[in-house]
Amino acid sequence: MNEFWKNEPEIATELESVGSLIQDAVDRSHSFIRQLLAAQVKTSGKMLRPALVLIGSRLGKSERKEEVLRIASVLEMVHMASLVHDDIIDEAKTRRGIPTIYAQSGAKQAVLAGDYLLSRAMALVGGKEGDLEAAAVSNAFCRLCESELDQDAGQSDYAISVSTYIRRIAGKTASLFALSAYAGAAVAEAPRNLQYTMHRIGYLMGMAFQIQDDILDYDGDGKKLGKDPGKDLLCGIPTLPLIEAMEIEKVKPKTEQVLHQLMAKQKLSKREAGKAVDLVISLGGLEAAKKLSHTYAERAFHDIDSLGNEQVSTILKGLFSKLSTRRN
Repeated sequence: MNEFWKNEPEIATELESVGSLIQDAVDRSHSFIRQLLAAQVKTSGKMLRPALVLIGSRLGKSERKEEVLRIASVLEMVHMASLVHDDIIDEAKTRRGIPTIYAQSGAKQAVLAGDYLLSRAMALVGGKEGDLEAAAVSNAFCRLCESELDQDAGQSDYAISVSTYIRRIAGKTASLFALSAYAGAAVAEAPRNLQYTMHRIGYLMGMAFQIQDDILDYDGDGKKLGKDPGKDLLCGIPTLPLIEAMEIEKVKPKTEQVLHQLMAKQKLSKREAGKAVDLVISLGGLEAAKKLSHTYAERAFHDIDSLGNEQVSTILKGLFSKLSTRRN
């Protein structure tokens, strides 16, 4: 059973079915691809996106469960493919404490493995599933890719605005969360107003989740995260805690703007990244980032209360609570 969902055994059981569908899709591939993807499938993490599909489906028709499980597996495979490609871009050696496909087999084979996951996922999507159009899945993935390209093009440009950061994470994270929450309700043919509400909830959850994830890069448990604090800085990726800290530091005299001087460098050493982490924390960058994350959560709770379904509302609120206090 997925430990993250141990308090929701029904969701946990359904996620096992989703995992089996993904495993089946991988098992149908060439033996070389199976070997590459074996660890990726087994260490699938919290499975938040397929869980949102399953939760949203509880607002609609229970007899569409088979289609719901299939779409849940599709969206998790899209997410898994994006992680494989992320690891290539970031030159990541490990993910969740295990070697990445990139580290084991190189960039070329990792790209092909990610592409294979995507192609298998798309093959499982028909023209229309309930109220869900296949184009919605491809559009969300296009937005994810555009945001990743934007982020990569701006590598080591730390002087970005909060609005630029929000646009990036809306595309690379929140768009897939929104699609997942919407897809479950749409495939199960829930009332249209609830489908749209779930889309908003998924978007808001994705925004809050990504901000919290970026905060953890500064004060998270390195052993549980499988990476040292400051990894984003070493990769040249500016995130909200840094952006907020630099804004706070702007009111200081130029001679005291130590963080700005440090971030003017094109490439940070591990020691410099560690110093930047300490400066971001001391300047109050984490508190400012947490405030925005809390704002997204509050807006989501308002929408959750409007669903009129006690079971779904309870699960979603519990999920928000766990994600806001996580350390990995």
